Amino acid sequence: MEEIIFGIAFVSYGLFIIRFILSWIGGDFDIDGDLDLSIGDVVSFKGLTHFLMGFSGWLSVKQYFYIVAWYDYLIALCIGIIFIVMLFGVYKLMGKLESTPTILVGRDLIGRSAKIYAKTGYDGIYYKYIVTISNGNGTSEYDAISTKFFSIGDVATVTDFNGAYYSVL
Repeated sequence: MEEIIFGIAFVSYGLFIIRFILSWIGGDFDIDGDLDLSIGDVVSFKGLTHFLMGFSGWLSVKQYFYIVAWYDYLIALCIGIIFIVMLFGVYKLMGKLESTPTILVGRDLIGRSAKIYAKTGYDGIYYKYIVTISNGNGTSEYDAISTKFFSIGDVATVTDFNGAYYSVL
C-alpha cells in the first residue's frame, strides 16, 4: 500500500509541476469532460490533481514517519477537499481580476480630448481630420470635422457627433 500512495503522490505532484512550468510560457493542458456543472473548472483534471496532491501528500508524510491508522484516511480526505476549495478560491480571485474595457462610441465621446492624427481635406466650410481618442483600453481613430484649422499633433475637444463625423474644437 505504501508504494501506491507514494506513486499517486509522485504522479500528482509531477503533473502539477509540469502544468506550473507550462503556465510560464502560456501553455496548459487539461482533460475536461462535457459535464454541465456550474463548477466545471474544479471538477476537472486540475481539481482531481489537487485533490490527489492533498490526499496522497498527507498519507505519504504520515507513512514516512508513523504507521497509518484508519483516521488518517479521513484526514487525508479532508485535506484533499481543502485543496479543491483552495483551487476554487483561486479561480474566484482570478475572476475578479478580469477586466472588460468599456468601449465608448458616438455621443459618449463628447467632451473627450482628441489628438489630430492626420488632415484629410478641406471642403470650403470644414477641415477634415483623422483624430485619435482614448477609448476604453486604448486609442481609436475616428473621422472628424472642424471649422477651425489644426496642425497635426494638436489636441482638440470633441463637441458633437452627427453619425459620420465627430466635431472638434
